[in-house]
Amino acid sequence: MESLPRLDFFELHDLDGTPPVLRTLHTESILTIYRLTDAAREYARPLELALRSGADHRIVDLCSGSGGPVPLIQRRLHASGVHTQVTLTDLVPNVHAFDRVAASNRRRLPSCCSVDHVPSPVDATDCRVEGTRTIYGAFHHFPPALATRMLQNAVDTRQPLVVVDTKRSWLYVLVFPFFLTLAVLLAAPFQRNPLPRYLLRLALTYLVPVLPFMMFWDSVVSFLRMYGRAELQQLVDGLTDTDTFTWTIGVERGFTGAQYLIGIPRP
Repeated sequence: MESLPRLDFFELHDLDGTPPVLRTLHTESILTIYRLTDAAREYARPLELALRSGADHRIVDLCSGSGGPVPLIQRRLHASGVHTQVTLTDLVPNVHAFDRVAASNRRRLPSCCSVDHVPSPVDATDCRVEGTRTIYGAFHHFPPALATRMLQNAVDTRQPLVVVDTKRSWLYVLVFPFFLTLAVLLAAPFQRNPLPRYLLRLALTYLVPVLPFMMFWDSVVSFLRMYGRAELQQLVDGLTDTDTFTWTIGVERGFTGAQYLIGIPRP
């Protein structure tokens, strides 16, 4: 499928007209799927590789949504003896979700592994926060011009970068949207929300199935928007001063098909 051109179509939760509460419910569903699939197991490996190659252990997570997988990855890294300090960021930060994630990790991890957040908007293409930048499951949202700006910003500020997304494959396009939609249908009653939002989640899942439809549509489009390894290489080759970084592109074997791009500043 990588031989086919990447399709840049719209995802429903990206639209300006999508109500913020609906966007929050959707990103919370994605976080639940990360937990159900134990995506952190495969997603942790590229970050661990970067950290063991000299990347800063201060992690600046871009496009964190409702917390994303990085706090789950932090726990897995801690279990393997790698300690990190995570800062969650987003262009539209979900501060309440970030606070919940931080509190959860404080209960589970010692003080060597902290989680905090930036409460104001952070533009992933013009980030000023120092640390190893991670972007999990969101790089495909950026068309080539913006994706290039994000990579170039990391190069210009000499900050390590770890990008992890799913590889572009017909298997994922044809199978995963049904799996993810089923996960939304089954997990809705067990998601922790304040009562009004919990009831709204149930209504938008079972009475008027907006959330399952949103997950199905966005997952199909997401897999069609994924960058292939050749396209990632083209983005890297087009950067100014790209040779000041060491770049690694690869795929982790496993259920999630985690494809990664790692950039580490050269000494």
